[in-house]
Amino acid sequence: MHKSKCKRPGRWLPGRCISLPMLFLLCKFSLQAQQADTLLFDILDSVIVTASRLESREGGQPFSLSVLSREQIQEGQQQLTLDEALAGVPGLFMMGADNFSQDIRLSLRGFGARAAFGIRGIKVMVDGLPESTPDGQGQVDNIDVGLLGQAEVVRGPASGLYGNAAGGVISFASEEPPAQPFAEARLSGGSFGFQRYQLKGGGQQGRLGFLAYGSHTRTYGYREHSKMQATLFNGKLNYDYSTKGRLQFLLNFVDSPEAEDAGAISRESFAENRRQAWSRNLDFDAGEAVRQGRVGVRWEQAWSEHHQVEARLFYLSRDFENRLPFEAGGIVELERQFFGGGFSYRYQGELGSLPYRFRLGMDAEQQQDSRQRFDNLAGRPGEQSLQQEEIFRSLGLFWVQELELSARLKALLSTRFDALKLEARDHFLADGDDSGSTPYHNFNPSLGLLYAYSPRLRINANLSTSFETPALSELSANPMGGGFNPGLSPQRAVNYELGLGGVIGKRLHYQLTSFYITLQDELVPYELEDSPGRTFYRNAGRSSRQGVEASLGGQIMSGLSASLAYTWSDFVYREYLSSAGNLRGKHLPGVPSHFAFLNFRYVHPSGLLASLRCRYTGALYTNDANAEQDNAYLDLGLRLNYSHRWKKWRLAPFLGINNLLNARYNSNVRINAFGGRYYEPAPGIHGFLGVKVVRF
Repeated sequence: MHKSKCKRPGRWLPGRCISLPMLFLLCKFSLQAQQADTLLFDILDSVIVTASRLESREGGQPFSLSVLSREQIQEGQQQLTLDEALAGVPGLFMMGADNFSQDIRLSLRGFGARAAFGIRGIKVMVDGLPESTPDGQGQVDNIDVGLLGQAEVVRGPASGLYGNAAGGVISFASEEPPAQPFAEARLSGGSFGFQRYQLKGGGQQGRLGFLAYGSHTRTYGYREHSKMQATLFNGKLNYDYSTKGRLQFLLNFVDSPEAEDAGAISRESFAENRRQAWSRNLDFDAGEAVRQGRVGVRWEQAWSEHHQVEARLFYLSRDFENRLPFEAGGIVELERQFFGGGFSYRYQGELGSLPYRFRLGMDAEQQQDSRQRFDNLAGRPGEQSLQQEEIFRSLGLFWVQELELSARLKALLSTRFDALKLEARDHFLADGDDSGSTPYHNFNPSLGLLYAYSPRLRINANLSTSFETPALSELSANPMGGGFNPGLSPQRAVNYELGLGGVIGKRLHYQLTSFYITLQDELVPYELEDSPGRTFYRNAGRSSRQGVEASLGGQIMSGLSASLAYTWSDFVYREYLSSAGNLRGKHLPGVPSHFAFLNFRYVHPSGLLASLRCRYTGALYTNDANAEQDNAYLDLGLRLNYSHRWKKWRLAPFLGINNLLNARYNSNVRINAFGGRYYEPAPGIHGFLGVKVVRF
């Protein structure tokens, strides 16, 4: 831990304190000679983003940020998983979308690649409330694409903004209550028994606005033993009690009583029958059931144009059962209580004669998991082998400051201090008392500069940090028995980034970013022979990551637009001794060196929308030793949507075809799986169709 300490006023030392007023004192006299210019951030995009915790226009941030609109997320899509919506974000790699028991796996610049299920290392927010728990876990089974109005993706470590496990940030915003009342029904069906029923409606009455959404989804899946069904409800209520104040109430509920897990298979089994499940997953009825509810309230009050306060409170309850493909401790029952809140104060004014604003606040959260393990007797619970209560408390204090040093140059400084405490209370004492606790304290600064060279070119540089404790589920996967794994340490990273962005001509927007990341104690998954299908974790010594992210998109001609995203990655272990030997120079598994996304979108004045999507994924390693690779593949998809409106009605039929080339590829790779069972095959050519009806 670095203690906050300033040895010399005005000098920045990594891991020590700094404030923008100090930076201002250094720069003030040298900048006075620069002429005022109106070109700075007015030239940038008009979309308002909030992921930096200071509202700004889309191009006004000194770090890599991708923003997706409601149309990009929803229109003509199957709306089954988040990979459809996020496919065009460079640096963001996705796997596991076809396995609803393990949930979709997301990784940003390698953060999150280790996840055996769900999301690790990436902070997920929904409507300003944390979807990620304090220990860094994120499940998105309660996020429905059909309700999302915007998505913001911060690519790169951001613990200076969000604390633990912020190797990147994905912030979702649901649709706002509309000014004009409406009711919408959407029905769709497709391959492998896919059925989806969606209802949405909302409106405003005076100062009150509301939006309600419900969906039911079911499928029997492409592979054997991969059925899923889920019902979801979302509600949003806005009350503008004055011209400067708002209360917002948020409600979310999901019930998924069935999500089977077909498991991973070997390369030989894939060649024999790609639709088969692993035999042990059938024998032990592997899968999960989950029920989760969350309520939240947010308050905003602007006292003047210079001062604003915000507060939030939330409570989440999650009941979860997981059946794993082995007997000893193979059934997990978990009851989670996750609650907390936050408060912040925002100021906008001047520092000297320069525009200056900041946000000062705190986040306080507690996650409490009651975890039990039972023997798995062909899918039924047997003798109990573990009962413990796991608690993760988090208190974070942050200060985000922005100073416009000139009409062309501005700086953004984020500093955050986090005090964390992890505790295990062992209630299964037959094998001894494994109770214990561990405190962590972390200080994370980040500094970004944005320079508007011209109306068509902006340059940004960023230095940011992150830390990541093991998640409670990773700590409780103790190969020695109960309690937490004492051999796991937090992972730390430093990110160096340089980027360009702007406009080519009048219609094409581009971004180009290069980055270099150094990591210590990288968290790595593995399996043991006597517990196949159960994932454990260990630390690698040191590793480094470098890469390039590029995107280009805009209007090509009337009605026709295109977008291209490309990512090159080189993620290497620098120090790593394991049972497989010295792995220095080996590449991080689970992330390809190259992946790209190309989308052509055509909109005809008649209401016809056609989209051709092309996703290329390069070869990737399946284990730390780099002994085996999963092959590269090309996935093509077609979307057609027609919208016709008359009077107060709109009718919009749609259809889509996935994997047009019938490529034989894997939708997921389980890293370091025992016995070479790395692969979860993806379906061949398949499709869906449906219709949306709207009443205004």
